[in-house]
Amino acid sequence: MLELLKSMASMRVTSLLSTVKFFHCSDRCSAHYTTISRIKRAKYIRQYYVTLLHTDGSTIRIRAAEPLDLIQMPFNVDTLTDEERRFLEMKRHKTRKLSKRRETVKFNADEYIDLWRKSLKTFHIIVLGFRKYLFTFIVPLNYSLIIAVCK
Repeated sequence: MLELLKSMASMRVTSLLSTVKFFHCSDRCSAHYTTISRIKRAKYIRQYYVTLLHTDGSTIRIRAAEPLDLIQMPFNVDTLTDEERRFLEMKRHKTRKLSKRRETVKFNADEYIDLWRKSLKTFHIIVLGFRKYLFTFIVPLNYSLIIAVCK
């Protein structure tokens, strides 16, 4: 009888060891010990703290794969009152009023002559007229200037 109890005890110990060995992942050093327990790291790899906003207004901090500031849970539109529903519709479909204005811009180069007056000593200013077009060329002094007149 004593031998029978010893054999039963050894069978129980081996069966317990076999079940524990079954859940063991690997022999490497890792934060993931078994499949049934949680991750025992304080900071997960590629996990960010995100605030989760419930429909009642309460917030909790969760971990997410993307670095978001706030995740808002959707709410049931059927439970809203008519005023809240109208306010939501107005908020969703905002319209912008566009005003069409025409502005005429008149450019006068004489107003800006003081901006390039100092550089006139180092440039040639050539004004050529051809039919109804007027061409103005500003050429540096160190360039050789060749003007061909065609009839």
